[in-house]
Amino acid sequence: MSSSSSKMTLFYMLTNSFELWPDAYECSENTKYPETRWPKFGIYLISCGSVLIVLYSLCFIAILKVKKLTPAYQLMLILSVFDITSLSLGSVITGFLTYHGIFFCQYPRFFYISGCIAMFTWLTNCVTCIILAIERCAEVNPRFFLYFLFERRVFKLVLLFIAVYGVNSLMFSKPVIFSPEYSTFVFDPMIGKDPTLYTNSWLAVNNLMIAVSSTTLYFYLCYYLIFKFGYSTSMWLYKSKRQIVMQGVIMCLFHSAAACVYEYMTYFPSPLYLIVTGQTLWQLASGCLSVVYLTLNRTIRNSVVKMVIPKAIRKKFGLHIGVEEHLEIERAADNGGVSSLNAAGFVVKFDNFV
Repeated sequence: MSSSSSKMTLFYMLTNSFELWPDAYECSENTKYPETRWPKFGIYLISCGSVLIVLYSLCFIAILKVKKLTPAYQLMLILSVFDITSLSLGSVITGFLTYHGIFFCQYPRFFYISGCIAMFTWLTNCVTCIILAIERCAEVNPRFFLYFLFERRVFKLVLLFIAVYGVNSLMFSKPVIFSPEYSTFVFDPMIGKDPTLYTNSWLAVNNLMIAVSSTTLYFYLCYYLIFKFGYSTSMWLYKSKRQIVMQGVIMCLFHSAAACVYEYMTYFPSPLYLIVTGQTLWQLASGCLSVVYLTLNRTIRNSVVKMVIPKAIRKKFGLHIGVEEHLEIERAADNGGVSSLNAAGFVVKFDNFV
């Protein structure tokens, strides 16, 4: 890391009395404040982000309630923390700044620290997503060459790697800075300094890695399930395979698309619609897993339904969740009661998926 790059990190700020490096982040008296405000887009970011945070928080609690935290659920738990943090910053706080058109020079330390956290959540989230994709492949194919990573002792080292990578991305990476003019995060705070000073090769490598790796891994997962897993007349198995494929496609799509759009924006002049698309894709990449969990993961969905809908209401409308409630209804039917049952809860082979 060059001398100038090291002075633009959070580590430098924390070890220099919380002062930003003036050569890169000092605002002069002649700095012009942009007067751009995006009230409609700001309201969208706040409202959509708030909904996704609520949904994701419910999923987070549901994951915590899982009795046996397998490697897949541990990774999902880690992703939940990063995604909720990212939504809070990239949607709610960004929406507020967008609505009011607040500029870097008004609150430089706040913008700087927010940018450090944004980089931390995105970089670490990407690595965790790749590891989760590897785990998915290993789960459907025990002969997958990286299967050993999820053995108990080795997986502890994997978690340690995520922690070390996360700390380094927080402390030693150049931050992104929110720009009210474009309502997105960029590296250049646009205060009249040399733009090349803010180039971040770490993010470029990371975005290339997430785009290529996630696409390759989820393509392998889908290919294996469709062509290698074999034909089955089981309707449940067919639906399970379809759900796994859909999960892979959704997770891969938003992360890869957001990474590619942001890289294009960094190195090429971009129209306004592409910049807005990039910000929206980042929001969706952070929040899409909550929708995936609630629609395609029965374990998490059932747990959330139990949390938000009282048992009396579920019983009234026939929303019997889980094997225990089905057995309770069956016992009532055996004793002369009349009831209608939903599909029974089967023992799920791909439990971490569906």
